[in-house]
Amino acid sequence: MAQKTTSSIHESLARVILPDGILDLFEVTNVEEEHTGILQETGLELRIIHIYLAERDLRGKEWHDLTPNGFTEAKCINDFPIRGHKVVLHVSRRRWLDHAGKSVILPHESLTAADTRYSKEFADILKKIFGYLPNTGPLSGAIL
Repeated sequence: MAQKTTSSIHESLARVILPDGILDLFEVTNVEEEHTGILQETGLELRIIHIYLAERDLRGKEWHDLTPNGFTEAKCINDFPIRGHKVVLHVSRRRWLDHAGKSVILPHESLTAADTRYSKEFADILKKIFGYLPNTGPLSGAIL
């Protein structure tokens, strides 16, 4: 049996945790675990798993005249609880230079629900449960 690399293990973990389709747009560049020291009601420490994603090169033919210009700084786009842990997604977008040397970031469908840091799928579940998106309490994205 072939031994898996760290990057393939990270991608396997991300496929289980992340919404369907997100790894079609992004690749996993790093996964880190943060120990908070905060004990939960269960007596277990709250740990935060940071998943770092970088945008894939998905340019259409109309954009192939652009020159790669690195990535944006990673931005937190979503956090959510999962089995006693908190998972935080950090996304870096690709930057490009056009023929005039102007910086360009290509548009694509938003990954989060409007005015939230929730994925669209998670926001839909919360709306079904509560009838609205909570902005306080354990589902607000804050570490309690």
